[in-house]
Amino acid sequence: MEKEGSATVKTPAIVLSIVFLLLVLGFFVFVFLYPNSPDAPQVQTKYEIYGGMTDELKNSELFEDLQSGRSVCFLGDSITAGTEINGIHWYDPLTPYIKGSISNLSTGGWMVQYLIEQATAIPNADIYVIAIGINDVIFRNAVKSAQTPEEFAQRCSLLADTIKGISPDAKLYFIAPWTFIGQSEDINDLGNSFRDALKDMCAGSGYQYINPDPVITSVIYAEGYDKYMYNDFHPNASEGVGLYSYAVLKAAVK
Repeated sequence: MEKEGSATVKTPAIVLSIVFLLLVLGFFVFVFLYPNSPDAPQVQTKYEIYGGMTDELKNSELFEDLQSGRSVCFLGDSITAGTEINGIHWYDPLTPYIKGSISNLSTGGWMVQYLIEQATAIPNADIYVIAIGINDVIFRNAVKSAQTPEEFAQRCSLLADTIKGISPDAKLYFIAPWTFIGQSEDINDLGNSFRDALKDMCAGSGYQYINPDPVITSVIYAEGYDKYMYNDFHPNASEGVGLYSYAVLKAAVK
């Protein structure tokens, strides 16, 4: 009777232990198999530059600046803010080569006027990489869009003055408005006009100008839209952001 009673007492404890272990196991399975859950540890995915980091791509003032240890701030729209589910920035493949701190002020749908109005929120940095303009070109009827290439260049100049007020010794890189796939010939021509106006402004003011558009379009048309694009405006992960990072470095080569 004593042994029987002893077994009766132990059985519930064993069952509770098994249930507890199953709950713990279930938690870890959920966390690691479903990494997008709020309680899951965030795993940093590595995004590769298209074709790999070559000696040619390192031969640019931009790459030297990224390696300098100085702080870098990225400004822009949704392509800089990050697209798709987890927010993949176009420059993510470059981050292993950036030796200084990184900051970011960008939001989907922004035009250059929005950045001007966010002056108090722009972080202090040594280097600014500004990729803005695609929304100005495409959304012609928006209240805050630059209506002409000249107005776009003037607003970019005002943005540059604003940044210089925050960080007087900062170095500025302007990336030409990103490419847009599948748009009309009129929109493509307008985009080129905006790029040319920005290029002239940078040349006259001593800012760095980078136009990755020819590289991006040539690769996409040669290898296929679906491989690199999430939609007509946004690169996918990881092939698309790898291409965009490559195109920026390629266009900056000396």
